[in-house]
Amino acid sequence: MFKSLIYLSIFNFLAVFNALTDELKINSDELEFDRSNKISVFSGNVYAYNQEIKIWAEKLIIKFNNDRDEIQEITAENDVKIINQGVTATGQKGIYFPNKNILNMYGNVEVAENNNYVKGDELYLDINNSVSIMKSSSSERVEAFIINN
Repeated sequence: MFKSLIYLSIFNFLAVFNALTDELKINSDELEFDRSNKISVFSGNVYAYNQEIKIWAEKLIIKFNNDRDEIQEITAENDVKIINQGVTATGQKGIYFPNKNILNMYGNVEVAENNNYVKGDELYLDINNSVSIMKSSSSERVEAFIINN
């Protein structure tokens, strides 16, 4: 039961990613836009936010579909930190696919709420199908700490 509580928190937290495709304000040191490939690359002290979510990273890459009217993929790289609804997720890389509502995070991934946390090397979330998988390398194991309040 306690395990399901932390996963429920993860789903509540990441279900808000849909809001990223509607409205997102981004601050960074530099912006490079590649019109032919439909990619915007924000780099250096990136801070992206809206009313629901806050994201920090060294690089944020937004790929648009062929019509340039819809976000196809959002990638955050290097010291990624995401905060939403009191839940914080950190890692080295995060990739979100809005059309599929899937998030992958890689590299020292930690999802924490209050004093509860789950740690691993890779997190896969399929929000539409309520599937959450945390993995670690063979030398490290997935770690969870859950407090019953």
